[in-house]
Amino acid sequence: MKKKKSYIKFLFFILTLSIIGSAPLPGEERISNVRYEIWVELDDQNKMLHGKENITWHNNTRDDVQDMWFHLYYNAFKNEKSTTIQESKEEWFGEFGIEIKEGRWGWVDVTSIKLADGPDLKPTMEFITQDKPVHPGDQTVMRVCFPEPAKPGEEVHLQLEFESKIPRSVHRSSYYQNSYFIAQWFPKPGVYEEGKGWNCHEYHLNSEFYADFAEFTVHITVPEDFKVGASGKQIKTVPDDEKKTVTYTYYQENIHDFAWTADPDFIKVERNFIADKEVSLEEYEEVARMLQLPLEEVKLPDVKMILLIEPEHKRQIDRHFKALRMAIKYYGLWYGPYPYETVTMVDPPFRTRSGGMEYPTFFTAGTRILTSKKVLSPEGVIVHEFGHGYWYGLCANNEFEEAWLDEGINSYSDGKVLAVAYGPSAIPMSFKRIPLSWFCKLPEYYNYELERAAAINVVELDPITTVSWKFHDRGSYGLNVYDRASVCLHTLEGLVGEEMMLRILRTFQMRFRYKHPQTQDFIDVVNEVTGRDLSWFFEELFFGTLNFDYGISSVASKEKKKYVRGVFDVDGRKEEITSKRIKKMEKEDKKSDDKKYYVTEVKVRRFGEARVRGDTVMKLKVVFEDGSEEVINWRGQERWKKFTFEKPAKAKYAQIDPDNIWLVDSNLTNNSLKRKPSRKGIFKVATELLFLIQNYLQCAASLI
Repeated sequence: MKKKKSYIKFLFFILTLSIIGSAPLPGEERISNVRYEIWVELDDQNKMLHGKENITWHNNTRDDVQDMWFHLYYNAFKNEKSTTIQESKEEWFGEFGIEIKEGRWGWVDVTSIKLADGPDLKPTMEFITQDKPVHPGDQTVMRVCFPEPAKPGEEVHLQLEFESKIPRSVHRSSYYQNSYFIAQWFPKPGVYEEGKGWNCHEYHLNSEFYADFAEFTVHITVPEDFKVGASGKQIKTVPDDEKKTVTYTYYQENIHDFAWTADPDFIKVERNFIADKEVSLEEYEEVARMLQLPLEEVKLPDVKMILLIEPEHKRQIDRHFKALRMAIKYYGLWYGPYPYETVTMVDPPFRTRSGGMEYPTFFTAGTRILTSKKVLSPEGVIVHEFGHGYWYGLCANNEFEEAWLDEGINSYSDGKVLAVAYGPSAIPMSFKRIPLSWFCKLPEYYNYELERAAAINVVELDPITTVSWKFHDRGSYGLNVYDRASVCLHTLEGLVGEEMMLRILRTFQMRFRYKHPQTQDFIDVVNEVTGRDLSWFFEELFFGTLNFDYGISSVASKEKKKYVRGVFDVDGRKEEITSKRIKKMEKEDKKSDDKKYYVTEVKVRRFGEARVRGDTVMKLKVVFEDGSEEVINWRGQERWKKFTFEKPAKAKYAQIDPDNIWLVDSNLTNNSLKRKPSRKGIFKVATELLFLIQNYLQCAASLI
């Protein structure tokens, strides 16, 4: 009997441990920190949303939490006092401004908010403006206070009701006629950070978003003739013949946002990404070798692909799906398998200004009626926006504060995918919307080439890591966090090697899936994977505004003189060597076929303020007229240094960074220099002039 009781007690003890072990403890990480169930009805006639929202928020910190802060993004379009519109008025380039015509405003009102067990929180509601500079009229952040603090490990159950006026043809979320793209539409809690409080910034012109991973169940009611697409997987459809509506229910866990679209004209097409058909065994084996992973860890799952496309673009259906297959394949092979069952891409409704935007499992592309096979459009935007599902969707950094961790890494990544899947693209030039590539061969480029041409123009304006709304202007924001960050990552690849770079990004992606990584986390992964301390690389190129520019300042070769004039001590006596005597001795040397030797002096310069550091060096290559070469490493710390070579041939040219590692170098034209002037010198001047004009045009184009 005692043994039996002891055995029961032991089983109870083990069961208790297993229960405790399965539940997240205070301070322990969990993926879905929030649960949403939302009911929303689209009022097509009045362009309104009527919603109800149940939120369960789990306090997985060690703090007592006394309040909750919400994003009310639609209020960015409520009036001209909003932070977004105030910031847009400061932009010098009109394309970046948000000009809302009268009658087209948008807003969201929380009409009811209470705890599920009864207490009404609406009396505690207030709008918060904490970002600097302060815009006191902004209403995009709301706060409510709890009657009692939420203790560590406790859950808060909230019930909300809200109604929203959908803005027309504005930033990211809007309508045009009976076409709708609905994003950032529901009251959404910020992210509670232990020891710091709520991270819940206003809706800024230059920033995107930040939220906790959550489980979403969303019921969307629309008129019966509308076709709907949304984040997650459609799990239920309920028609209402009396009201002539249909309610679509979508579910998805482990995502941190939810967007949807509705349009009666959409053509809906579904296809499957079948991994066994898309990826060969040889490709799996090669990727496993590069990543140093078991073969099974690089295998990809099948994915259902859903396309909602406008009728006028239906001839591009195959192009859309091919681009999406390439994105799923290469992002999956290189950075980790896509973890969701579905992905939905949307050809954005006309004039909703919603093209080129990303949301978890759901993104918008963008195309035109007349396209060219030589120009990667819509392919470029499809690969790019799908890629955000990795660097924004899965590694969910704070886009308000460190946008480059998504935008920069994804710009680097999509360029790599497009290069492998398609090769270079022709420059997208058109006349009256007719692609010029129909009629002539246009220059081709890889993404990193245009990114570099644009990025070098903004290096001295802002660090890449600047908080999104504090950049000099929207142009600096875009060119720094997209283009300059991408070019720096290409440079890092050149420095550590392509396979090492692949392992860096794979490690970062898989380690921080369903988490909120920061810049230091990325640096730590770089140092860990490479086994080197490359922190200096980020200090010089990400955290600062120092111009990186190494070059050659002079190359000269002179015959080495065997004899020199003057008085010399010879056998205890003074002997003068005269010019006449030197000529005689040189004449005799010619008869004996003695080789001439030349002394070559190459001066290298650090024109910019940024420097290589750590164990990194700048490589210098000198090529001589007899075909021989000399390669030497320079620490690159001094402003200039002279290197001397003694060879039986004159120098032909000298080049610094001959392997083209340092794409961040702002002036590649000074990286090499010939010993003697060429008759083609005028062409070099013309090339440099063209280079400057090209930079200007490409910089301007990247801002549009």
